[in-house]
Amino acid sequence: MGIGTTVFDAFPFAIEQGWQIAQMAYSTVLGNDVDGDTAINIDVIVDEGSNTDPNPSPSAQNIRSDTLLYVRPNQLPTLDTATLTADYSMLDPNGKTYAIIDAGIGKNQETGVIEHVELKIRQIGEA
Repeated sequence: MGIGTTVFDAFPFAIEQGWQIAQMAYSTVLGNDVDGDTAINIDVIVDEGSNTDPNPSPSAQNIRSDTLLYVRPNQLPTLDTATLTADYSMLDPNGKTYAIIDAGIGKNQETGVIEHVELKIRQIGEA
């Protein structure tokens, strides 16, 4: 990708709509609680993946499915990666809720401009 070309410019047909980011309160009396009033519609490019732990203990959950989202920085409520992972969750178009377990800033290495934010998410429930 050259100067001025973002992942969204390079792959316009990969952009998915219908995703939302919303504030999340974890471990409340009612469990994890998504504040639907704070939900913001965002466009994403989805990159799915899975990982496993070889030789886990018999009672361990050993297969996890993590999804990587590429998000336009101007659609997010903040670019503070610590705040994104601590205070927000993702909602997919099918009503599933995801914790943001990792967030990274994607900069153009030639210009220093933030072109995308990478959010690694893991499903935590139904909306």
